[in-house]
Amino acid sequence: MSLKKNTIWNLLGNGLPLIAAAAFTPYTLRQLGNEAFGVLTLIWALIGYFSLFDFGTGRALTYEISKLRSAQQFGAIPSVLKAGLLLTAATGTLGTLIMIVLAPHLAQSWLKISLPLQHDAQIAFEIAALGVIPSAVTSGLRGAMEGLERFRASNLNKIFLGFCMFTLPALAIVLHGPRLWPIALYLAMARLLVVIGGALQLHTYLFTKTTNEPTRENGSQASETNALSQRLRSLLSFGFWVTVSSIISPLMVFGDRFFVSAMVGADKLSVYAIPQEALMRMLLVPIAICGALLPLFATLADQQALKNSYRQNYRRMTFIMLTLCIAVALFAYPGFSLWLSPEFASKALPITLILAAGTFFNGIALVPHTLLHAQGKTKITAQFHFIELLLYIAVLYFLATWFGLAGAAFAWTFRVILDWILLHVTAQRHLKNQTAH
Repeated sequence: MSLKKNTIWNLLGNGLPLIAAAAFTPYTLRQLGNEAFGVLTLIWALIGYFSLFDFGTGRALTYEISKLRSAQQFGAIPSVLKAGLLLTAATGTLGTLIMIVLAPHLAQSWLKISLPLQHDAQIAFEIAALGVIPSAVTSGLRGAMEGLERFRASNLNKIFLGFCMFTLPALAIVLHGPRLWPIALYLAMARLLVVIGGALQLHTYLFTKTTNEPTRENGSQASETNALSQRLRSLLSFGFWVTVSSIISPLMVFGDRFFVSAMVGADKLSVYAIPQEALMRMLLVPIAICGALLPLFATLADQQALKNSYRQNYRRMTFIMLTLCIAVALFAYPGFSLWLSPEFASKALPITLILAAGTFFNGIALVPHTLLHAQGKTKITAQFHFIELLLYIAVLYFLATWFGLAGAAFAWTFRVILDWILLHVTAQRHLKNQTAH
């Protein structure tokens, strides 16, 4: 296993789309205006949220396939993969139905969108809902590729999708004018193309029967059905608590945007959402490292080696995040001034600095989070997220009501610091207990 090579591919997968973001976001913002662009950020957040509404199958597939690959049980991988994609298709369909039901309320009342924009926004939300199914299936395909250590293929798909996220809105504006529904249509079509490409990349496991043992002709179909049923139960067992986190965690990452929009209006949302989106992109570095660490932590049998690897990568992550956050603090104002405008930079700077402090803790918390998942401790992280959500809602309501955008930023930072404390202490305790045994 090449941790360095896999991390580099993860960095490319998350980082190269930033080129498209830097190039096309100013144009899209100018053409749509603040309010419509704010709604576009909500569409991105909704699709991103419901793509995680996959019963934890993407991470479960990485975990299960890593174990099978390590044990050289390649014949069992097709049944695991098919079961996982079946789950993601089902949960993606559920996410689509929920989003279609919510679309009129989001557009007409909840988000305080101005009357002339409401019809366009509602159609865009409904079209974006159709993109939830391929988004969820893509999550499963990516998890399988990472379990097979096909980080190159997984990240080529991610690069394509990332470029589409920022280039297609600009293309849709050029071809159809500054309307939201063509943008949503182009984004949904891009996600469908990624599913087709991912299925072709895994065709050996999806379309070819592979087994370690010969099956009798009369019992082969029943055997395959039983294998699929067993794999579904196994994935659900691992993924149930990941699902809880997958539902709650995006609410805490992106849910404040909807709260801010409801409190102050969609026209002011860009001052908060753009710095937040930029800082979320900065997390590409810890996400890239931890994406490669998951299969490594899952397959290290020697407990002392696991402990040493964890501590080494935790120290590395702390140094990386500290360096990145200091750079953000120094270059946020000149960067936003050149990229967008001095007026926007002045408004966004306080928000950016507060969120940058939280991003530091959010980044290093990914290491203990990855360790606990790699050791099958998904229930613990889900319970933490549930506790955090209850506290976060109360703190967000209080601080945003009294201090506006800055209050929302402080509430998010409080939540990620609490998350880091809980995960770090639990991971240390787990490693200590494992070493003692």
